[in-house]
Amino acid sequence: MKKMMIALVAMFVMTMSANAQSENNYSKLTFDRLSSYLDLRVDQRESVKTAMAQFNSSMEAYYQLNDASKGGEAWEKIQARHKATMKKILSEKQYNKYIQMLDLTVKNTAERIMDETIATR
Repeated sequence: MKKMMIALVAMFVMTMSANAQSENNYSKLTFDRLSSYLDLRVDQRESVKTAMAQFNSSMEAYYQLNDASKGGEAWEKIQARHKATMKKILSEKQYNKYIQMLDLTVKNTAERIMDETIATR
């Protein structure tokens, strides 16, 4: 069940990131809000943009995997790699805020997917 939830969350995140990439204004607004929330310094902005692009690219590759037996494991690796990258870029305070935001987003997404799954049954 946990692996299914992780796979569903990952697919949802992937869909959202693909939509964000296709809509430049939305993507810029999202990044501007993230920058403001984390209070990024000018020298951090490009590094965070690059890290987010790599995360989106990894999520696209994950989405193409379509192998449920490896889905949870792949998602865990992608997330761990992304968190390690962000930890190198951000200060401790910024990183803690980012992790809280990421974890809350994943939790809310999982709950929404479960609610939608239950509603369609």
